[in-house]
Amino acid sequence: MIEIIPIICVVLLTFITRVYNLLNIPIFTDEAIYIRWAQIGLADPAHRFIALTDGKQPLLTWLMYPFLKVFSDPLLAGRMVSVLSGMISVVGVYFVSKELFNKKTALASSLIYVFTPFMLIYDRLALMDSLLSCFGIWSLYLATILIRRLRLDTALILGMVIGLGLLTKSSAFYYLLLAPSSLIVFDFRIKNRTRRLIKWLGLFGLSFFIAQIMYNSLRLSPWFYLIRQKNYSFILTLSEFLLSPFALFISNMRGLWEWLSGYLTLPLIIIVIIGGVRALIRKDLKVLYLFLWFFTPFISLASFGKVIFPRFMLFMVIPLLIIAGNTLTLFLNRAKQKIIWGVFVIILVFALPLYNTYLVLYSPSDVIIPQVDRNQLFDDWPSGFGVREVIDYLNEKSKDGKIVIGTEGTFGLFPTVFEIYLGLNRNVEIHGYWPVGEVPSELLAAATQYPTYLIFKEKQEIPSSWPLVLISKYQRGRGNTYLLFYQVLAKNKRK
Repeated sequence: MIEIIPIICVVLLTFITRVYNLLNIPIFTDEAIYIRWAQIGLADPAHRFIALTDGKQPLLTWLMYPFLKVFSDPLLAGRMVSVLSGMISVVGVYFVSKELFNKKTALASSLIYVFTPFMLIYDRLALMDSLLSCFGIWSLYLATILIRRLRLDTALILGMVIGLGLLTKSSAFYYLLLAPSSLIVFDFRIKNRTRRLIKWLGLFGLSFFIAQIMYNSLRLSPWFYLIRQKNYSFILTLSEFLLSPFALFISNMRGLWEWLSGYLTLPLIIIVIIGGVRALIRKDLKVLYLFLWFFTPFISLASFGKVIFPRFMLFMVIPLLIIAGNTLTLFLNRAKQKIIWGVFVIILVFALPLYNTYLVLYSPSDVIIPQVDRNQLFDDWPSGFGVREVIDYLNEKSKDGKIVIGTEGTFGLFPTVFEIYLGLNRNVEIHGYWPVGEVPSELLAAATQYPTYLIFKEKQEIPSSWPLVLISKYQRGRGNTYLLFYQVLAKNKRK
């Protein structure tokens, strides 16, 4: 009973840090897409597989359904899936750490997970990656338990967890690939090892079968084939890779390392490296096992990734946090006689993550993260700065009668975010355009009858000759781009 207390504490801490000021990061373009898919699927069961039309697995949108019923704000509803995923993930981190090491390491690893900005930010966004990471850490735990306990129920649950991962994102195929690596922590010294290995092989075969059955259930949709097409827009095919095996590797490694060190911070990276060197010297197979769960997808991403973002690394980073927790615990155990050194290391490891946690909760635009994610979430057009204000303005105007909205963009943040919040408003008509080389004739015609608006997400220089009047503009984070909000002038109102 006493053991459950630290688990409850880290889960509560995870919940608080994830849910507090949950909407202070503006909606991000991919979030808008997923939330809109969830709304459509919830409204019409015939569209439950709508995510597959863009080659994406649908589990994230399915899990949003109950939250859309509970919360009035769709963004809050969508992000609650990731909040819940983070809470379940931290329990997985605790159990993996305890199974491989000890309770102290479990607590240290869990706290590192809670305050690592990489995990914190993505546990607060309505994206697939937090959910994928949740299934990843539990796949690691169950694979470890299976090789050590050889239980049928563990094999069944492992298959279902990996299957759920495959219904979330194709990266979960790494879980199927890596689960057999649990043989690293198998005790080959036992007398009946051959019989136990044969039994494990049968149990894992069952897990593999269940995961594949769950994934192939997506074949019920005629759009299933689009998953492969979408995947190859981000990664090289094998034939493309063989033509030039190292064409992307060096540049990808440089970018991935920059993002990894930027998110995990240098002190934590150093601790992980120390843990790895120590494991090689002492032949600590448990640490090497965790490194394998990181390096396999990491090297694969560097080798095959055509289009990469930091969030693609999220699921593979969690084993590093456990290694860091174990190394930190070992150091603190040795530093019992020199408490000042222990305090110094704790401050060194947690100072920047704690500061970043404060920024995420109270001033997210100032958070210290890699620039590519700053551009995506705060400083460039994928960020939804100003969207909330524009929606409030348009919602108020629609109370007086019909209005017409035009957006620069036909997919993504625009016009999707306006469909999310205003799509059910009968007084609102929404149109998307791309590219916008002039004021669309459809909007010019509408402006003669109704208040009509045009909103730009990327175009920054609007010709003064266009029949538009600026209502407001909103700076995105600390960047130099703005959301531009105009009203279209009717002919009789033009100069």
